[in-house]
Amino acid sequence: FFLLKKNFYWYLMQQTIIIPAYNPPDTIFQLISTIHTITICPIIIIDDGSDPPISLESINCTLLRNDQNMGKGAALLKGLNYAQTSGFTHAVTLDADNQHDPEILPSFLECDENISIVLGAREFDHTMPVHRKISNKLTSNIISRICKKHILDSQCGYRRYSLQDVCSKTYSESGFQFESEVLIKLLRDNCSLKHISVPTIYSNENSAMNNFRDTFKFINLIFRYIFHS
Repeated sequence: FFLLKKNFYWYLMQQTIIIPAYNPPDTIFQLISTIHTITICPIIIIDDGSDPPISLESINCTLLRNDQNMGKGAALLKGLNYAQTSGFTHAVTLDADNQHDPEILPSFLECDENISIVLGAREFDHTMPVHRKISNKLTSNIISRICKKHILDSQCGYRRYSLQDVCSKTYSESGFQFESEVLIKLLRDNCSLKHISVPTIYSNENSAMNNFRDTFKFINLIFRYIFHS
């Protein structure tokens, strides 16, 4: 009975889990193993030009590769499009750097299938670096105003997407700003949103995010939607 209940929502909606990875820590193998103990949902890993390439020979998941680093957004979009063409209806996305607790997966998987975006919302507490806290609050407020919907944590990559909704749009961003662009495009089109509380976790792993460069790209994204949409 427990196994049937645990996997009921996968059978109902045909969901998958997508993890973009660029030079991930070795703990990615433990992450995949943990996910397999929580759900039977298939896992799709997108190796975004890692050096050396990720090897998952003995692990049960689908591995897609980019020959060179294309950016988190490009990797996510590749995985989302692959999932839709493979017959999945929904996809949960999480990062490979230990900042998204896989134990929360059932909360995403069990959400109403009609919700377009299920968005993780972290507590902006003392465990979050000050510059990230300021950035998250600022960007969440700006995107909330653009979309006219209250967004708690626009930078959280722990999400579940309706593939029909997210794959129906075209996107300009290929880096970290892709996730903000998704929110803007879907929510301005009156797609539905639900927040789920997730733990705030920061590890010692290096981030691929460049604070100055990515802030500049975010400003460009916002200006584009304010003045040209």
